[in-house]
Amino acid sequence: MNEQNEPTTLKRKQHKNISKDSTSHSPKKIKTQNDDAAAKVMDVASITSEAPKNNEHKHPKSKKELRAEKKALKKAATSSEKTSETTTELSKEDKKLLSKENRKIRKKEQRLLEIKEQRKEKKLRKQKRLRREMNAPGGANAAQSKKLKRKLKDKSKTDSKYNQENKDKESAMNVYNNLFNGTHDDTTGTTTLRMGVKYIDVVEGKGDRVAEERMLVNVSYKLKGGKFGAVIDSSKNFSFRLGAREVIVGWDIGVVGMREGGRRHLIVPAKAGYGSDDIGAGPGATLFFDITLLSMR
Repeated sequence: MNEQNEPTTLKRKQHKNISKDSTSHSPKKIKTQNDDAAAKVMDVASITSEAPKNNEHKHPKSKKELRAEKKALKKAATSSEKTSETTTELSKEDKKLLSKENRKIRKKEQRLLEIKEQRKEKKLRKQKRLRREMNAPGGANAAQSKKLKRKLKDKSKTDSKYNQENKDKESAMNVYNNLFNGTHDDTTGTTTLRMGVKYIDVVEGKGDRVAEERMLVNVSYKLKGGKFGAVIDSSKNFSFRLGAREVIVGWDIGVVGMREGGRRHLIVPAKAGYGSDDIGAGPGATLFFDITLLSMR
């Protein structure tokens, strides 16, 4: 029985092997096998090409390279910190500017509102005044006449004030002129100066300049006095400085205003002369000088 069954089993195994071989050599299987082989070849090529690169990175780095890498990292960190700081600072400055601008805008708006309110108030006042004028007993014409009267009154007040001021100025100037330039009497031709000093111009000088204080003047003079008008003192060439109290006060006052070549009769009372002293004309006597201005500088 066993011997009979053996050929059948062998036949079956052979048939199976034939079927496997036939399936393995089918066109679909051949294609897939070829594709797998090509992929394997490509993988091997890529591995072989990447191998030197990996080997290049695998060798240990030197100390210099490590230090350079550290420095680069530090620089990058510091630069990033700086940029962050600058951005924060800029943001603060921008905030300040924005706040300032906002304040300005608010102030402007407030001012505009105030101006509007003031204008409204003015309008209301005007309207009230017009109503009052219209409702007045005489109507609008009466109100206008009242206005005109008020204006005229104010004008008269201002005019009177101005006139008073002008009068005060004129009086002050007159006092000044009387003190320094003296008062002139047309009938006698005498000019009265301060301290009672008087003069009469016999000859007016021809020079352009006028004798003033602090000038050095050169004069010739004759002093007369007493009951008979005798000559007490005289000089043909006498120089002194005006206003420096080198001579009597009557000369300092009376010689001012003379021109070169001018001749003047000078009447000096005792208070502007030698007082109660007697110089030949008697104590407290009035002195009469005949002065001619020769030169000045």
